[in-house]
Amino acid sequence: MNEKEIETLRNETKKLLDKFSKALDAVKNSEECNVEREEDRRKEKEGKKVDEDFRKIMLENAPTKSEDFIIAEKKSW
Repeated sequence: MNEKEIETLRNETKKLLDKFSKALDAVKNSEECNVEREEDRRKEKEGKKVDEDFRKIMLENAPTKSEDFIIAEKKSW
């Protein structure tokens, strides 16, 4: 492949990825999934310290969130 073909391929690939990204953004999945357990397994009740900086960083990095919760994608097999 010559340099012109490579550049054309890169441009087409970028356009395709941009189109795909826009299509994914258009999909809205508001299904919420909560798991209720009889026994609470959270470490806070055992007296272990929670790293607040880690929590803050994780929430800042999450692409979608609701208050203090990260909204994650759910896959089906």
